[in-house]
Amino acid sequence: AKIAIEICDGVMVHSLLGQLKPGDIPAEVRQEAIAVLIDKYFVKNTVVQSGYPLDMRYAGPREALLHALFRQNYGCSHLIVGRDHAGVGDYYGPFDAHHIFDEIANNALITQPLKIDWTFWCNKCGTMASMRTCPHEAADRVLVSGTKLRKALSEGEEVQDGFSRPEVLEVLRRYYASLQEHEKVKVELSGHSAR
Repeated sequence: AKIAIEICDGVMVHSLLGQLKPGDIPAEVRQEAIAVLIDKYFVKNTVVQSGYPLDMRYAGPREALLHALFRQNYGCSHLIVGRDHAGVGDYYGPFDAHHIFDEIANNALITQPLKIDWTFWCNKCGTMASMRTCPHEAADRVLVSGTKLRKALSEGEEVQDGFSRPEVLEVLRRYYASLQEHEKVKVELSGHSAR
């Protein structure tokens, strides 16, 4: 989100609040984690958090277009489209959601995509980076994946540095610690998420 603030007046973190797939982090927990992140790590009055009452569709590229249209209706000029946007497993390629914006007619949408490459924590840079901004070797990189994070937290494992801010991890750890055994979902790593 910080990259968007460099080119836009502000950022709206616009979470889907509806039905998710089993094992995903519930909306109220995501909202709390985002609020902590905004409060601790962003310049005041540059980020607003909002929600949209829609079930996640996991429709990859087509859902990215739908997300852009929703954000356009909210007045947003841009939409951050990262790796595997709205995808599930390996059904879509990691950047299919980027490519679909190249296939629609010019000016079909006012909201334009900010296409973000693979992102990771770079141990040498000491910060988050992308393939376009970091020259270091793969051995220096910790690929950040929501699936990897959910797996580590659900299994009570340590989370590697760079996966998330400590205050955000505290919110997520508290949620996972509160789950009863019958509420837990086994998280499997495969394809893109296993890298």
